[in-house]
Amino acid sequence: MVKRDTKTSGAAAAAVSRRDMLKAGGLLGLGIAGAGALSACAPKGAGGSKASSAPRGGDDIAWDEEADVVVIGSGTGAYTAMRCANDGLDVIVLEKNSQAGGSTIFSSSVVWAPCNDLEKAEGIEDSREEALTYIKALSGDTFLPEEAAAFVDNVNAAVKNAAQIAGIEWTIWPGGIDYSVFLPGGKKRGRAILPKVPEGDTPIGKLNKAIIEAAEALGARFLTETPATQFISRTTEDGAIEVLGVAARSGRKTINVRARRAVVLASGGFDWNQAMMKNYLRTPARYSWGIATDDGDGQKMAMKLGADLRFMNEAFLSPGYKKEFQEAHEQGMSRLSTIIRDDGKRGIVFVNKHGRRFTNECATYDSVGRSFGGFENNGENRSWANLPAWAIVDQAGADGHAFNGGELGKPGPSYTRYETLEALAEGCGIDKEGLLAQIARFNEHAERGEDPDFGRGQDYYGQNSAYVSSGYEGPFRTLQPISTPPFYAAEIVPVVLGTMGGIKTNAQAQTVDMEGNVIERLYAQGNVSGIGAGGACYVGGGGTLGPAIAYGEIAANQIHNLDSWA
Repeated sequence: MVKRDTKTSGAAAAAVSRRDMLKAGGLLGLGIAGAGALSACAPKGAGGSKASSAPRGGDDIAWDEEADVVVIGSGTGAYTAMRCANDGLDVIVLEKNSQAGGSTIFSSSVVWAPCNDLEKAEGIEDSREEALTYIKALSGDTFLPEEAAAFVDNVNAAVKNAAQIAGIEWTIWPGGIDYSVFLPGGKKRGRAILPKVPEGDTPIGKLNKAIIEAAEALGARFLTETPATQFISRTTEDGAIEVLGVAARSGRKTINVRARRAVVLASGGFDWNQAMMKNYLRTPARYSWGIATDDGDGQKMAMKLGADLRFMNEAFLSPGYKKEFQEAHEQGMSRLSTIIRDDGKRGIVFVNKHGRRFTNECATYDSVGRSFGGFENNGENRSWANLPAWAIVDQAGADGHAFNGGELGKPGPSYTRYETLEALAEGCGIDKEGLLAQIARFNEHAERGEDPDFGRGQDYYGQNSAYVSSGYEGPFRTLQPISTPPFYAAEIVPVVLGTMGGIKTNAQAQTVDMEGNVIERLYAQGNVSGIGAGGACYVGGGGTLGPAIAYGEIAANQIHNLDSWA
């Protein structure tokens, strides 16, 4: 994507007027003081009145660009840009990267959309109540009933608009089992949908590409290499924060972008910000699938504004080969985890430094990723319980599968070969006696298709996911003894698909401050918004895109009812 030239002038880098106490970014939750008689501007349909037309102030800010709607981030934010442009609104999208699309460039384009029309056409029974029951069971005490209902009630409108406006033809993902299908309300098939592509083609990136093209055709302007840096806000007469626009960096200049109706924050996670990852995440993940520009800009801008935050300790997780992600991150590159295609297959197990298994390797990648957490405090053993950790494959497993992108008979470069399990334990620093005892126990039960320790291969997902071995039946699609030398080991680590935590939103996609008050004219969606699917959970394939575009749909509908502040 070619960067659009922005209008510049001698006032392009002008600071916000200090005489009138205007504050870029709303430092400490304050914006403009004494800016005129102002009233709350909750959108119509959100329990408030239409925006007041009383004098607002802010005209003495040097604006370099303006639009009805300013969207920060062109990943899932592109959907909201498309919707608003389709409503006839003028839209500017600010994108930090040189290419539009954010982490959705690497996305499989799967959307989790319960009660969709494709399910109905195939006679798959589903209901709003079942979907909410499933989300509640999966979210536990993090469940947000109003937000979950808003997601379920709006995701299919987003799916239909993607079809009608962007020309997406949807199909059910054949392997789209709800990731916790064993919970009440879970479904074996139908809720995960994706764009139909020609045979042999890949759906990766296809959804957002079509949406960006549609948004541009409708007049939305994507300003790449133009990262947002601060919100420009003021404080209304009743003490609320109201966002007027955004300060952004364009080359060496700072530009002020007026948002006549609203700003939509969709800047992604903080999974490339090591300080934030270490400070906030409860799972010791240090690597990401996502794009390298996901370094928490939106969260930091929101904190400066006085916004409340939610789920900052949560992330969408997976296991990963440490060697792969170390190399990718040293080069500032994004990458997908290859181990999620490996760990459900026969002939592989995961162990920690004590030689003990610590997870159902065949569970969903988010579940396996969460298994690395936990802290042990046993005298001198004061550290993460399951780090370091290793994937172990025997020759029989290697002969059957090309682990780590290698070839049959020889796993890929993350693996090191050892002639015996004893040598493997010594080479990796694993407790030898613990490893030998664990592998013996695993083998004894695997021969019978059992796993009393972690239930591998005992449930529907473990026998039918897209990643288990073909040509076998039942639990033997994932269970096989680890007994044929030589053996191979690769260090593994938890990796995030994206962080989940961010600015707190309500069921209208409005952002709120630390006291629960709506921050007027600021909406949020996606991984910057701390919404999950209505709780800290990963519902299934498309569990990030589904809620993100649903809240984009909600935001677009709210913005349609707003008057301009200017």
